[in-house]
Amino acid sequence: MVWFENNFTKALNIKYPIIQAPMASAASIELAAAVSNAGALGSLGLGYHKIENILPDYHKILAKTNHSINLNFMTHKEPNKNDIKAKKYMDEVKKYFEEYNITEIPKLVNTTETFNKEHLDLLLKMNPKVVSFHFGLPDENYIKSIKNQNIYIISSATTVEEAKILESSGADAIIAQGYEAGGHRGTFASTYKEGEIGLFSLLPQIVDATSLPIIAAGGIANGKGIAAAMMLGAEGVQLGTAFLSCPEASVHPLWQKALSDSSSRETRITSAFTGRPARGIVNRLIKDMENKNDIIPDFPTVGSIIKPLANIAADHGDDDFLSLWAGQSAPMNRNITSKELIELLVEETSTALNNFYKT
Repeated sequence: MVWFENNFTKALNIKYPIIQAPMASAASIELAAAVSNAGALGSLGLGYHKIENILPDYHKILAKTNHSINLNFMTHKEPNKNDIKAKKYMDEVKKYFEEYNITEIPKLVNTTETFNKEHLDLLLKMNPKVVSFHFGLPDENYIKSIKNQNIYIISSATTVEEAKILESSGADAIIAQGYEAGGHRGTFASTYKEGEIGLFSLLPQIVDATSLPIIAAGGIANGKGIAAAMMLGAEGVQLGTAFLSCPEASVHPLWQKALSDSSSRETRITSAFTGRPARGIVNRLIKDMENKNDIIPDFPTVGSIIKPLANIAADHGDDDFLSLWAGQSAPMNRNITSKELIELLVEETSTALNNFYKT
């Protein structure tokens, strides 16, 4: 039995236990389809999708692949309204808009809804092989409906406690999300500080504490990382940043440039872009909002202010306000197609494992 054949790959009907992270802001239909066609699991993040676009986009994927697809939704809590905090925040960011001669600042509004009954009905209608959730799992009645339709359920944990909650709540597999990971932290039942655990400390603890297949995520960029994760008990891996440099990814040119310059630009976790901690390449907004979390409004309202500002700044060639999501292994990115990347990852993993067992 080769390393990439296990119960996880059989359950998902995929050749390789490699998941392309959903990355709602960058994982295009083309990327998800190409990854699935290459034998791994392509994912489409639907967290920011308008409800009327979900089904058409799923049909577009089905037109490009007949392999397993993972659809991802967010299960965040609804934001609290805090007028005092909102005013402080608006006073803080007003200067940025003035720099670009923008006289009217957008209103602070909710930019996306959490997974709800309308999403559930669409999910059951689409009937994908896999559904994944970020920020915990949805209502237990929703989970029952999903399980009744035999859709495989995955969610992220940043602590052992969260992994145990996911197992008892009906998940079929758990993503152990290490502190190295790019994008949003999946923390939902622990404090964000408690979730600041590196992957290779978190992974074996979750493997020992649960009986479900564990998917390793965070800082994995090549076959050596995959081999190490497998040796620590993972049955699969999830890579996000590694796919951002593939031509199929929907990545702004300034984001692409930041990735190519990532060896000289650190990454940091910040709430500045959305109101929830997420790791990205450091730019002006991250630096300016350091130690100002107390005035940042709740997720997902912040995007209604920052995204328009980021777009205008980007038109001027500035990446100061773009969410340049990336993990700590961004400097290891390769500029190749997703198919070439998967083939290379499989080859590198096989070589790493063979070399280890020869010694």
